[in-house]
Amino acid sequence: MNGIDTKKSKIFIGLYIFFIFGAAMGDWKVVNFALGALPKIISAGALGLAVIYILWTGNFKHYKALSRFGIMYASIIIAIIFCSILIWILDLQSIKFIMKGVSKISYQLLNIAIVLSAVYLFEEDAAKYTFFGIAAANFVIIGLGAATTGFGGAIKDILSNITSFGANDVIGNSTFIRAIEIHDITFVMGVFIIYFLLFSPGEKYRFLYAGIALFLFVAGLKRIAFLSMLMALAFALFCSVLGTKGKDRALIFTACLIVAFCYYYITIIQQGIFTKFCIEHDIELNGRDRIYDYISQFYEVRPSYRGKGYEFCVQLLKSMRGTKDQVVNINAVHNDILKMYVEMGFWGFLFWILGYYVFQTHWFISRCGEKVAVCFLTINIYMLVTYLTDNTMFYYWSSMVIRMIPMSFFFAPVKEPPLRETDVLRMNRLDKWRYEKRRKDARITRKPRMRLE
Repeated sequence: MNGIDTKKSKIFIGLYIFFIFGAAMGDWKVVNFALGALPKIISAGALGLAVIYILWTGNFKHYKALSRFGIMYASIIIAIIFCSILIWILDLQSIKFIMKGVSKISYQLLNIAIVLSAVYLFEEDAAKYTFFGIAAANFVIIGLGAATTGFGGAIKDILSNITSFGANDVIGNSTFIRAIEIHDITFVMGVFIIYFLLFSPGEKYRFLYAGIALFLFVAGLKRIAFLSMLMALAFALFCSVLGTKGKDRALIFTACLIVAFCYYYITIIQQGIFTKFCIEHDIELNGRDRIYDYISQFYEVRPSYRGKGYEFCVQLLKSMRGTKDQVVNINAVHNDILKMYVEMGFWGFLFWILGYYVFQTHWFISRCGEKVAVCFLTINIYMLVTYLTDNTMFYYWSSMVIRMIPMSFFFAPVKEPPLRETDVLRMNRLDKWRYEKRRKDARITRKPRMRLE
């Protein structure tokens, strides 16, 4: 095993893709209803592969870089746990309630360990092999759904869903569409589209992979994800025309703007402005307005609000099930920004969101360079828009992919052709601008502080 290159080993690659595939099959509704999140533990096989390889070879390649990524990612989760424990203690919550909340968020630490294991084994190819496993499961789930209705009927339902842009009556009347409506995987395909189009320049078949991801993205059809995609692509395009210093400023400014926007967003929800706007403009909320209005009585947008602790909102909605207080027949808030504020409180939410967006963005700029930082913030802008009306923040695959992709991109830096002297006078305006921009960037680009050993 000492001579095995895990990046090229068919055994290691095959086993990893199989583990991801098996875990992703747990998102098939038949399995999900029966076993819940249990099948996702199969993905821990990646951690097992990494441990076996380390024990056998003693090869701790890139351990410094990987440990820094791990500490950075884990610190956000640990901060949520400690903030919640403090709130629970002040509220005199039972040990049973505290342990349930801690266990709900602690699984993210396993998620981080799997990400680190995948990048340790496959470096820049980790995201690609993860895509293979998840996409394979998605195709199998579509095939199983089509088997019950026939492929002709399945194609017809998909086209109806697309042309109606996910109308509720189309989804409600189609057994096939309901069967393949796998939220987490569909959102993840949007992240992979961005990754393959913009941040995997060395990948030979990246446009093919982006096309496959686009097909699965459209088949799952989450309407908010289309808006997310447009905003993320627009941000990446904007950053592409900026120089090095411009990127730095734009990234930090955008991260700070996200913090301010989230507080404004919580305020207009608490005051009922958001739901009123959606109703006046015939925007379907599918019961979210009733949830938002109900939860508004449990929080205040002021510095004195200390929060309710992680998982409060879920437990609140569960406790109403079957009672006269039940507002809708779902147990999720469908608004992760609101949920985090209600549960973390004013200051806990502020520290969390500053850490997640501002601190992490600055960390990527200084440690990994501007290009990787743009990758990080682009995919997180995509996910942020979904947080506004959905429960994607701690979805298993979404959490895994948005951590893994910047690491994969860091391990495969963009290799630009050397800048050579040329006759500027013969250039057109666009070529001259590109040439001067590259000359300027070459002089002021700050080298990343983190190195691969």
